[in-house]
Amino acid sequence: MKNGNFWYAIATLVGTIVGVGIFGLPYAAWQAGFFISALYLFGLFFVFALLHLMFGEIILRTNDGHRLLGYVQIYLGDRAKKSVLFIAILGALGGMLIYILAGGEFLKIIFGDFLTDKWQGYLIFWAIMSAILVVGLKAIKESETIMLIFMAAVVIFMFVSGLPKIDVSNLFGFNPMNFFTPYGITMFALAGTVAIPAVRNILKGSEHQMKSAIIIGTAVPLLFYFLFMILVVGVSGNAVSEDAVSGLAAMLGGPIIYLCAVFGILLVATSYIVFGLYLKDTLVCDLKINKYLSVLFVLFIPIALVLLDLGSFAEIIGFLGGVFGGLESIYLVLVYKRAKKSGDRNPEYSLNIPSLLLNLLIMVFAFGVFYTLFFDGKV
Repeated sequence: MKNGNFWYAIATLVGTIVGVGIFGLPYAAWQAGFFISALYLFGLFFVFALLHLMFGEIILRTNDGHRLLGYVQIYLGDRAKKSVLFIAILGALGGMLIYILAGGEFLKIIFGDFLTDKWQGYLIFWAIMSAILVVGLKAIKESETIMLIFMAAVVIFMFVSGLPKIDVSNLFGFNPMNFFTPYGITMFALAGTVAIPAVRNILKGSEHQMKSAIIIGTAVPLLFYFLFMILVVGVSGNAVSEDAVSGLAAMLGGPIIYLCAVFGILLVATSYIVFGLYLKDTLVCDLKINKYLSVLFVLFIPIALVLLDLGSFAEIIGFLGGVFGGLESIYLVLVYKRAKKSGDRNPEYSLNIPSLLLNLLIMVFAFGVFYTLFFDGKV
């Protein structure tokens, strides 16, 4: 019988996976074609379900609990740890940059009559989040289950409300020139490895439930994403916007859009705080940087990146997913291969993955990094 912690573990994983990436998926689907993007979504779902299970097995094969950074040091050494640390810091900064861009757009939708410029939205969102980070709000994890229920209600309500306005012909476009556009955005949207250690902690004493929790927790976002893509692409057509919501405003309007914008604000706000606290702890604990300098770094570097105007919402998400998501995934596979041989604990489950498949995954991620850097990346 599944206990309450089992469902809380699932909610934690779902709440971690479903973030601002959901708003970039419809734009990618419109650019490349709905069915091409759906192919990426379902194909990469199986990849990330496997990656999450692999990380779960790594954790269960190791007596001491760590984040991915710690497992890289244990199984691959200090040099690899430094590389992953660099990737983690840049990835966290990139994530905070994305959340400011999305948060500003949602504020513009909610307070459009008062905000005359998108930069006002960016600065207001950043200022509020910075104040919360300074206070050190750490109750975010307690809201995961509530946020999950709210998210499910919003997506289902929007889908049912927008169903009569869906134009099925919008789903049959195809642009071969943008065939790879959904890759990085989908990678960004499905990644949830940072939550796997928390899943293990929640299920401590019931680790045999981890495999099921990881599979369900990775599958639930797939359903939300697919429904959201159908809704936005089907309703908006060529009016699909990079943040999805503003493009829907002209088609659906009214309280539905405000509800979605409020949901978006809550989603990016909680994620921004989690990323900010994670980055501060990384700087203090792993790089031994002074606490106050770390706080200043976390507060001001993200807004400085926004002011540099490095790219659009979709471009930056695609870059982060394709490059940093790909590099992190490569290291995870390498750690898994080593943990299989050198782990110091008998795991509650053990995957039987052919070495050929593991090497193929590394090659796919490496190709994604190369393509994003040299052919698809603007940042």
